[in-house]
Amino acid sequence: MEHTATTYPATGNETASSLSLAPNPLLNNCRFQSLVRARRTFSWTLTALMLAVYFGYILTLAFKPALLGEQLTPGQPMSVGIPVGFGMFAVTFLLVAVYVHRANTVYDKIIGEIKQGAAK
Repeated sequence: MEHTATTYPATGNETASSLSLAPNPLLNNCRFQSLVRARRTFSWTLTALMLAVYFGYILTLAFKPALLGEQLTPGQPMSVGIPVGFGMFAVTFLLVAVYVHRANTVYDKIIGEIKQGAAK
C-alpha cells in the first residue's frame, strides 16, 4: 500500500528570505533572559513541591497504609486518609493559584516593560 501526501503548487511569492526566520532581538535582551530563568526556577520549585506531596502520599499508602487507615475520631468512620487526600487537592489548587497570581502580576508586568523597551 502506497502512502502519498497531498502537495500544493507554489504560488511563486515565496522566496528563501521569506521562508527563513528573522532573529528576534528580544531573545538577546538580558532582562528577558533573567525573566526566563526566574520563571523556570519558580515553576520547577512548584513542581518539586507538588511531586513531594504526591509521592509522599503514595509512599505512605505503599509502606504505611495503617497510618492513613487510622480513625480520625474514635468511634467515627472517617479515617486520617480522607482529610490527607483532600489536603492534597487543596495543595494542588493552592500551587496553581500561586503560579497564576505570580504570572499575571509579576511576569506579565515585566514582559510588558520588555516589549515597550523593544518598541522604542
